Amino acid sequence: MDIELSDDERTHLGMLAMNILDEWRLAPVDQLALMGMPEKTKPRELSRYRNGTTPLPKDPEVIRHARHVLGIQESLHVIFPLNGNMPSFWLKHRNKVLRGIPLEIMLDEGISGMSRVWRQLDCTQNWTD
Repeated sequence: MDIELSDDERTHLGMLAMNILDEWRLAPVDQLALMGMPEKTKPRELSRYRNGTTPLPKDPEVIRHARHVLGIQESLHVIFPLNGNMPSFWLKHRNKVLRGIPLEIMLDEGISGMSRVWRQLDCTQNWTD
Protein backbone atom coordinates (compact mmCIF):
# COMPACT_ATOMS: atom_id res chain seq x y z
CA MET A 1 0.00 0.00 0.00
CA ASP A 2 1.65 3.20 -1.22
CA ILE A 3 0.52 6.44 0.33
CA GLU A 4 1.39 9.72 -1.34
CA LEU A 5 3.54 11.82 1.00
CA SER A 6 3.56 15.61 0.99
CA ASP A 7 6.76 17.57 0.36
CA ASP A 8 7.01 18.27 4.10
CA GLU A 9 6.61 14.59 4.95
CA ARG A 10 9.23 13.58 2.39
CA THR A 11 11.58 16.27 3.71
CA HIS A 12 11.14 15.03 7.29
CA LEU A 13 11.56 11.39 6.24
CA GLY A 14 14.75 12.29 4.36
CA MET A 15 16.21 14.11 7.35
CA LEU A 16 15.42 11.19 9.67
CA ALA A 17 16.85 8.60 7.29
CA MET A 18 20.02 10.59 6.64
CA ASN A 19 20.55 11.08 10.36
CA ILE A 20 20.32 7.32 10.84
CA LEU A 21 22.73 6.59 7.99
CA ASP A 22 25.16 9.07 9.54
CA GLU A 23 24.78 7.29 12.92
CA TRP A 24 25.61 4.04 11.16
CA ARG A 25 28.81 5.71 9.90
CA LEU A 26 28.30 4.68 6.29
CA ALA A 27 30.18 5.94 3.26
CA PRO A 28 28.14 8.27 1.04
CA VAL A 29 28.07 5.68 -1.75
CA ASP A 30 26.54 3.15 0.64
CA GLN A 31 24.06 5.76 1.85
CA LEU A 32 22.93 6.32 -1.74
CA ALA A 33 22.48 2.59 -2.24
CA LEU A 34 20.53 2.04 0.98
CA MET A 35 18.25 4.95 0.13
CA GLY A 36 17.54 3.48 -3.31
CA MET A 37 18.48 6.75 -4.98
CA PRO A 38 18.48 6.99 -8.78
CA GLU A 39 21.79 5.94 -10.37
CA LYS A 40 22.82 9.45 -11.39
CA THR A 41 22.52 10.85 -7.85
CA LYS A 42 25.81 12.30 -6.63
CA PRO A 43 26.93 11.76 -3.02
CA ARG A 44 27.08 15.54 -2.47
CA GLU A 45 23.32 15.70 -3.08
CA LEU A 46 22.72 13.84 0.19
CA SER A 47 23.39 17.02 2.15
CA ARG A 48 20.17 18.50 0.70
CA TYR A 49 18.14 15.72 2.29
CA ARG A 50 20.21 15.78 5.49
CA ASN A 51 19.66 19.53 5.92
CA GLY A 52 16.00 19.44 4.95
CA THR A 53 16.39 21.79 2.01
CA THR A 54 15.03 19.24 -0.49
CA PRO A 55 12.32 16.60 -0.06
CA LEU A 56 13.08 13.03 -1.02
CA PRO A 57 12.10 12.20 -4.60
CA LYS A 58 8.47 11.12 -5.14
CA ASP A 59 9.84 7.75 -6.22
CA PRO A 60 8.00 4.99 -4.26
CA GLU A 61 11.20 2.91 -4.10
CA VAL A 62 13.14 5.71 -2.40
CA ILE A 63 10.33 6.14 0.13
CA ARG A 64 10.23 2.38 0.70
CA HIS A 65 14.00 2.27 1.28
CA ALA A 66 13.81 5.21 3.71
CA ARG A 67 11.05 3.50 5.67
CA HIS A 68 13.15 0.35 5.91
CA VAL A 69 16.08 2.39 7.25
CA LEU A 70 13.82 3.88 9.92
CA GLY A 71 12.33 0.48 10.80
CA ILE A 72 15.70 -1.22 11.07
CA GLN A 73 17.02 1.57 13.29
CA GLU A 74 13.95 1.46 15.52
CA SER A 75 14.38 -2.30 15.91
CA LEU A 76 18.07 -1.91 16.71
CA HIS A 77 17.24 0.65 19.40
CA VAL A 78 14.71 -1.74 20.94
CA ILE A 79 17.32 -4.50 21.05
CA PHE A 80 20.18 -2.23 22.19
CA PRO A 81 18.47 0.54 24.17
CA LEU A 82 21.47 1.58 26.24
CA ASN A 83 24.27 1.63 23.69
CA GLY A 84 23.98 4.02 20.75
CA ASN A 85 27.08 2.51 19.11
CA MET A 86 25.60 -0.98 18.81
CA PRO A 87 23.44 -0.39 15.71
CA SER A 88 26.50 0.49 13.63
CA PHE A 89 28.48 -2.37 15.17
CA TRP A 90 25.69 -4.93 14.64
CA LEU A 91 25.22 -3.93 11.00
CA LYS A 92 28.91 -4.33 10.20
CA HIS A 93 29.60 -7.70 11.83
CA ARG A 94 28.68 -11.21 10.80
CA ASN A 95 25.32 -12.51 11.97
CA LYS A 96 24.93 -16.29 12.26
CA VAL A 97 21.20 -16.34 11.56
CA LEU A 98 21.52 -14.12 8.47
CA ARG A 99 24.66 -16.01 7.42
CA GLY A 100 26.44 -12.82 6.56
CA ILE A 101 27.08 -9.22 7.45
CA PRO A 102 23.76 -7.33 7.62
CA LEU A 103 25.09 -4.21 5.87
CA GLU A 104 26.53 -6.27 3.02
CA ILE A 105 23.25 -8.18 2.71
CA MET A 106 21.34 -4.91 2.41
CA LEU A 107 23.79 -3.45 -0.11
CA ASP A 108 23.97 -6.62 -2.22
CA GLU A 109 20.28 -7.54 -2.19
CA GLY A 110 18.63 -4.12 -2.07
CA ILE A 111 15.14 -3.90 -0.65
CA SER A 112 14.81 -7.68 -0.28
CA GLY A 113 18.01 -7.73 1.81
CA MET A 114 16.76 -4.80 3.87
CA SER A 115 13.51 -6.69 4.47
CA ARG A 116 15.46 -9.78 5.47
CA VAL A 117 17.53 -7.82 8.00
CA TRP A 118 14.47 -6.04 9.38
CA ARG A 119 12.61 -9.36 9.79
CA GLN A 120 15.59 -10.75 11.70
CA LEU A 121 15.46 -7.79 14.09
CA ASP A 122 11.68 -7.46 14.43
CA CYS A 123 9.51 -10.58 14.44
CA THR A 124 6.38 -8.48 13.82
CA GLN A 125 7.66 -7.82 10.29
CA ASN A 126 6.93 -11.47 9.53
CA TRP A 127 3.28 -10.85 10.34
CA THR A 128 2.93 -8.38 7.45
CA ASP A 129 4.49 -10.56 4.71
